[in-house]
Amino acid sequence: MSKHASGAVAESTRTILCLVRHGDAGDALALPEIDALRGLTEKGRRQAQRVGKALKRLGLEPRDVWVSRLRRAGETAEVAATTLAFSPRWIATAALAPEALPERIAKALLETPPAPFPSAKGGEERARVQPKPRRRKGGAAGPAAAKEAAPVARWVVGHEPHLSRLLGYLTGAPAEALRLPKGSLALVECDGRGPQAGACHLQGLFTPGALKALRR
Repeated sequence: MSKHASGAVAESTRTILCLVRHGDAGDALALPEIDALRGLTEKGRRQAQRVGKALKRLGLEPRDVWVSRLRRAGETAEVAATTLAFSPRWIATAALAPEALPERIAKALLETPPAPFPSAKGGEERARVQPKPRRRKGGAAGPAAAKEAAPVARWVVGHEPHLSRLLGYLTGAPAEALRLPKGSLALVECDGRGPQAGACHLQGLFTPGALKALRR
């Protein structure tokens, strides 16, 4: 990993896209004419809280949060973000609508560089914590113990069937095999090329039940 002249560790070339499906928002057929205004139920808020806590526990605090313009997705992102010690950049976009083409959000992410590391709530710059180098037997750190920058995390909060199609687009896997229940989370790792078709890898898919277990 290269270093700047100041000796600081260069930013990671890896990006982790944290794909989050909104939490429970009640009956979609009850009032279909105002579907965009459906908010989270209490169950949905609990699901969103679990997602936020899980992402914090995994060290995946975001540079930016991309979110659908529908209310239930926005509320999911807001509840999940209450776990953060800072305010990330927030981007609401029609590219995360339920039936949007996955290419749209992938293109938007590619064309919009990740935000600088967010400032802490209250305006103070949040300190960046780098992993400690491994040490050889005897306690001395060797050349292979160089610090590695943490991957850049970006949250993407939306709906089905769009998210499973996006997963398939990025990883090359069949979208039909990658359904995300409400309140679930998928982690997709992209290298320096960013979110391009077939160039990313699925790191994990956590259903609401798995997120409950992770909390234990």
